[in-house]
Amino acid sequence: MKPLCLAGFLLAVLFISGCQGTGEIVKLRIQHMESAVDAKSSSLTVAVSPFDDQRQSSGHLGMRTRGGGSQTYFDVMDGTLSQRVTNSFVDFLNQAGFSASPANGTGSANVRIESAIQKFTVQATDKPLSTFLEVDTVMAFTVHNADDDSTVRISVGVGKTDHEVVFAKEDMEELIGKVLGEGFEEFLEKTEVQGQVLKFRLPEESS
Repeated sequence: MKPLCLAGFLLAVLFISGCQGTGEIVKLRIQHMESAVDAKSSSLTVAVSPFDDQRQSSGHLGMRTRGGGSQTYFDVMDGTLSQRVTNSFVDFLNQAGFSASPANGTGSANVRIESAIQKFTVQATDKPLSTFLEVDTVMAFTVHNADDDSTVRISVGVGKTDHEVVFAKEDMEELIGKVLGEGFEEFLEKTEVQGQVLKFRLPEESS
């Protein structure tokens, strides 16, 4: 098939597919991608409160705008965005060497972390011969230390884009996983363990 004919055929396929699926809902798996972060050997116990979903609109996780102008909506698979991000953050902290668990109102922990999802946008837009993917997040963390009754506040914003010739929901799940992983890593980079507390990491002095 000649290149011009092939390009025309692909454009036609994209346009036809864009006319389908109006109002369709696609469920996405929300889970950070495991990173190469160095695990810390720490006896610090951490209780993670459920993330407070503070998005202005939480009806859907996001949408895909197709070539014909129709829209497909993204929602969360297996629970709410708050539940999935909370579980993912607990898993990340355990992978990083802490003893973390969801806060359940009983027992005691060295550190309690209250977090909020201030922004979590997921968008896919069909372009000629490709689909443009975008994930943008802002998360806020408040660390409460039981040992000295101190509080640490940290805000993390991470966004990423990608292009796919043939879009599949796994492409968006992977991009979400990368964004969450980088956000959690940034939180860890901004903190350090000092005895039985988690403190804000001060910039290293240059010699």
